[in-house]
Amino acid sequence: MIALRTQRLRDPVHGLIVFERDQAVDQLAWALIATPEFQRLRRIRQLGVAEFVFPSATHTRFAHSIGVFHTARKLVDIIRREVREEGSNPQNGRRDVAVIAALLHDLGHGPYSHTFEGVQKARGVGRKHEQWTADIIRNKTGLLLPLLEAHRCGFAEEVASLIEAEDPTDIYHAVVSSSFDADQLDYLRRDRLMTGTRAGAIDFDWLMEHIRVKEIKIEAPDDVDGLDDMVSVPTFCLDSKALPAAEQFLLARYTLHEQVYFHKATRCVEHMIARLLRLVDSYSKSPGSASGQTGLPSNHPLLRFFNSERPRIEDYLALDDTVMTAAFAAMRTADDANIADLSTRLCNRNLYKTLDLRAFGEDAGKQTLWSRRIDREFKEKLLSGEVIKDPNAAISIYTQIGGDDEKVHKKLHILDQAEGPKEITRLSTMIETLQTKRQFTRYYFADEADRDRVRQRRGGMR
Repeated sequence: MIALRTQRLRDPVHGLIVFERDQAVDQLAWALIATPEFQRLRRIRQLGVAEFVFPSATHTRFAHSIGVFHTARKLVDIIRREVREEGSNPQNGRRDVAVIAALLHDLGHGPYSHTFEGVQKARGVGRKHEQWTADIIRNKTGLLLPLLEAHRCGFAEEVASLIEAEDPTDIYHAVVSSSFDADQLDYLRRDRLMTGTRAGAIDFDWLMEHIRVKEIKIEAPDDVDGLDDMVSVPTFCLDSKALPAAEQFLLARYTLHEQVYFHKATRCVEHMIARLLRLVDSYSKSPGSASGQTGLPSNHPLLRFFNSERPRIEDYLALDDTVMTAAFAAMRTADDANIADLSTRLCNRNLYKTLDLRAFGEDAGKQTLWSRRIDREFKEKLLSGEVIKDPNAAISIYTQIGGDDEKVHKKLHILDQAEGPKEITRLSTMIETLQTKRQFTRYYFADEADRDRVRQRRGGMR
């Protein structure tokens, strides 16, 4: 029998991350990290295509997930402290579930993450990455399940259920999904560091020092019967001393969404990839022509995945960013001219040219008039994909990529000593101002001359 030993990893955000030999959950985490399912995350970038704009943003979901695990251990220690101060005993079993769920929470991300998820939704396979993650954990032919079950019988199901749960039932859900979960506390710091963005710093240590556990009211889940449509659940909130740091925390999120996640070039690349994948998908059901039209081998993982109405876990796990990058290179020789053009553009970073309607002023009415005019003038090219319209970019203080920012437990609460937890917009005028979503519409033109023609005419419509 191999003797257990303490393992260490160096991380640019957290410093030394230690897996203690005498901590069963640490040793379980180390074993899970060694599985092929987790190692795949080395080949999926945390920020998808952001490196097209920020060259150093090549960090992976592998590094992020380990950082989330490390942060989750700090959060469950805070829960233990808070629960004991209330005179109760912490649930050590749920502690382990939360920490391992934090480690595995991103297993279900596909290549280019939310872009690929959006393509799946468009083709009628509307499975979020959390659902894929739960299925990967439950997979009887995978290597995760036996490791999790060896820790404790039924442990795998507990972890999977916590990850895919949309509504909280106890405080340990907040570690994985809340306004102040381990995921956000890692990616806000990691993404800022790796993109080189100077704005958006958070006072991590001060925030952690002032986390409290209190109950808030949320809407009762649909499957809960009762006269009251609201239920009380415990969640993280912050002591009033941390209000300035909480404001900065939300401003950091806002800044990253504005400057990184919704950067015009980033969104452009995402839409180009989405269009390319939809074209590949259109050929996947015709084995005889798919290879020639797409430039991909007939048994390519992408064609195999698209060819199934109910994709297998094995086919999903065969896809990652490196597979997609190689596919773009192969598709440059595709018989379909649009596939060849898009893949060549992506390989050479010859992007569509962006027109943001804010170029016509911030007046919403004026932007709407220009949008209608562009829609009419480029109707055929919008249908063919030579012009792409992106009307869904919106940011607010609670915006989450691919998430639900309307749920109460996803909002940040500050502890008022007299009245209990209050949502932060009730206490901060600055944050209240940024709560309203700021919507903006962009067009991406394959032909730069089309974009420039519209821009040159903007002075004629006042």
